Amino acid sequence: MATEKPIGTKEVAEMLGVIPRTVVRLAERGEFPGFKVGDVWRFYRSDIEAYIQRQIERARQSNEQEGKE
Repeated sequence: MATEKPIGTKEVAEMLGVIPRTVVRLAERGEFPGFKVGDVWRFYRSDIEAYIQRQIERARQSNEQEGKE
């Protein structure tokens, strides 16, 4: 069974459309899981994709609530 290879802040930043520093801040706040190897953050793509899906769902729910008011 192949293990998922971790990715760095630059790749996560590209996935999210933000700068790498924002990725670090989100990870430090616990928005999505990551781990440090020395001073370098690493992430699993599947965790970031799950985070994106949660954000999409949250936005949909917010939009639905605004439509009901």
